[in-house]
Amino acid sequence: MNNLIIIIIVIIIAIAIGITGNSNYQEVTSIRDQNNLKLTIDDCKRLFDVGIERYDCFDKSINAFGTDEQKQQWRLGYFNP
Repeated sequence: MNNLIIIIIVIIIAIAIGITGNSNYQEVTSIRDQNNLKLTIDDCKRLFDVGIERYDCFDKSINAFGTDEQKQQWRLGYFNP
């Protein structure tokens, strides 16, 4: 009986750690992606003059690192990096 209680407690702790770890992972990756987006947009501005190449660079950067909302704004023309 004591072993069953210990196993149940271990399982509950493992589930709690799993939930916490997953939510933390989402937050960390979101922050990382936003930092990468900022850096790639800055690189696009530095490397390309205004024109098709710069627009393509912005497009690829936003598609790779942008949030769904940023991607939608970019497609509608409201997002100006």
